[in-house]
Amino acid sequence: MGKLTDKDITGMLKQKASAPLGQAHELLVRAIFMRLGLEVGKVDLESGPYDLIVRVKTSPKDSMYLRVQVKTISRSLRFTAGSRGGVDREYKSSEKEYKYNLSHNDIIVGVDSESLDFYVFPTILAELFGDSVSKNKIQILKNNWDIFMNWNDEYVQKLFRDIKKSIS
Repeated sequence: MGKLTDKDITGMLKQKASAPLGQAHELLVRAIFMRLGLEVGKVDLESGPYDLIVRVKTSPKDSMYLRVQVKTISRSLRFTAGSRGGVDREYKSSEKEYKYNLSHNDIIVGVDSESLDFYVFPTILAELFGDSVSKNKIQILKNNWDIFMNWNDEYVQKLFRDIKKSIS
């Protein structure tokens, strides 16, 4: 009998499986967000720096929309993009690769490819790290739905302090 966490039962080559796996994780994030009662929308521009928009609470009466990038993760969450594909279909990381910041998106959701846990990572926290972070260092963000219900400067700064303390 299969498990929810099974993947690639067809034996697809790894190189061919990464794009469909990423698409599946994006759909999974959308479905879970909807199940949580969040308003979520898909952004149809595949090459953009975010995949979804989600409405979050900023106060009991107010809300706003955030740009969400979905990433597949195994041991670490990467904060970079642009290192594959593109118009020229030629890998030139020094020319196209960039690190996410607040001009690109507001939240990066890492979907653990083995457990299907979500690491809800406010993009502002990426400045604490290089190009990636081990998921072991960001356990406080694992399936942390409170981020969507408390999105404000005070809450995000508290997360910033807690993460900084945990990595020191």
